[in-house]
Amino acid sequence: MDNGATREVKIWGFTIPVSTSGRRTWPDGLRLLAVKKIQEGAGIRETAEEIGANKSLVALWVKKAEVSPGPNFVEAVRASSDLGTFAQTTAAENGINGLSCRITIGDITVDVPTGYPVGQLSEVLRAVRGAA
Repeated sequence: MDNGATREVKIWGFTIPVSTSGRRTWPDGLRLLAVKKIQEGAGIRETAEEIGANKSLVALWVKKAEVSPGPNFVEAVRASSDLGTFAQTTAAENGINGLSCRITIGDITVDVPTGYPVGQLSEVLRAVRGAA
């Protein structure tokens, strides 16, 4: 193989890139499935062995997926020249049935479904704020 070239392996239907040094890049979808499996009663060690990951890494995925007791915050600052207007509407009027929130920052609109993980939403909003 060339320097830096990767090979791929299939695990649980996911394609996992493996570098020449053996390091794997775990897709978020696979991580979520592993965490869900563990939350449903599977062991961390067994799950890690099944996917070929280090058990400490899988334990870290589980820890990060746990809901924190406190709220997450993202600072939202609006330019004084962009005061905009606010109007209360229903979800049906906006065509967002099943959503708990619609956030617009600049030209970017984020529709947030009910039950979306707060920690992940904070990361999304930080990225949107940085791009706006």
